Amino acid sequence: MALAPDARAQDVTVEQLVALALERSPDLQTSRAGIGVAAGEVLQAGLRPNPTLASSHEQGSAGMMTTTVGVEWPLDLFRRNARIAAARSSADVTSLSVRERERVVASTVREWAGRLLAAERTLDVLNESLAAARRVRDLLDRRVTEGGAPKLDVNLASVEAMRLEAEAALAAGEVEAARIELKAVAGLAADAPLVLRDSLEALAGAPASPRLTPTAALEARPDLREAVARISAAEARAADARRQARPDVTLAAGYTRLAFGFDQLGLDHRGTPVRIHDIFHTVTLGARVSLPVRNRNEGTLASAEAERTGAEALFAARQRAARAEIEAAVAREREARRAVELYATGIRSLARQNVDVMLEGYDLGRFPLAEVLAEQRRYLDVEAAYTAVLTRAYDTRTAVARAFGEIP
Repeated sequence: MALAPDARAQDVTVEQLVALALERSPDLQTSRAGIGVAAGEVLQAGLRPNPTLASSHEQGSAGMMTTTVGVEWPLDLFRRNARIAAARSSADVTSLSVRERERVVASTVREWAGRLLAAERTLDVLNESLAAARRVRDLLDRRVTEGGAPKLDVNLASVEAMRLEAEAALAAGEVEAARIELKAVAGLAADAPLVLRDSLEALAGAPASPRLTPTAALEARPDLREAVARISAAEARAADARRQARPDVTLAAGYTRLAFGFDQLGLDHRGTPVRIHDIFHTVTLGARVSLPVRNRNEGTLASAEAERTGAEALFAARQRAARAEIEAAVAREREARRAVELYATGIRSLARQNVDVMLEGYDLGRFPLAEVLAEQRRYLDVEAAYTAVLTRAYDTRTAVARAFGEIP
């Protein structure tokens, strides 16, 4: 999901921030480097052994000279395909482990985004209440000046306003801390601007809608696919070890030039005296066969079999955990949405009405200001509880996305 360079970390939705984190997270960049390493190992596995060239020159006594050149060419029989398969299986494990890491990073970014949105909502509620408390204080201050209200009411209103101001200051600190933590998780600089376009109410109120069914999610989740790939990698490693234990053939060819002579003279075919000297040329062809009688890779085979057993156990454990995670996430999300609906359609409006009734009663002289302030605090408690419910609902949506293996 591409963003404009000057707005990449300025005004984004949560999902856009997730996409940005998947692109820029240092942790993921480190993990993705392993894909390049695995690709290099696959390339190396496909290369055949190099031939060997040997050469020697020997200078003997009495003018004897021997020059030898030899070439050995390993055939690499029965090994290359198994070697490539083992390397590719290992590369598959690496790629899927990166996808699993992406799933975790996406979920982590969503979780921290939810914390920031919850902190921002808490601050907004406190600022709204603080503004209302200041208006009440100013109104009472004028009434006291006019003689229409006791001084105690102004003091109570001032204390309440200052208390809310202190809580708002703490909430502002929580907002900045959550923003800094979120930027760190997303791979952004600490001083980079970041504003989330979403609201906690909008995200928490919408029902989760996974793209896959639970059965399809179990097949598509990268952690389960990685576990299956580990089983295949162990099997490929065992097959490679068996192939490496087979005999191999190396072809050899050589050429020897032997020149020797004596100081004595002899006669050629015409009877002319000549120095005794001659040159011999020899060509050799052969093969060298390795005999795996003492080392048949028994240790490597045992290691691969143990690795396969462990990978099968890992897959079974992850499959059980994933199935339980999906079912639990769906159940929690359903009930959290119900709790949000109760607060949104009934609890908050009644709490707000109670405050309005108390304010009207205070104006009519029916209730003292202390009871009005107590009711306002109860209303703030309701709003805090609503924020907690929204956060829980948002977290359950995030858990559903994580359980179903959703990555942008």
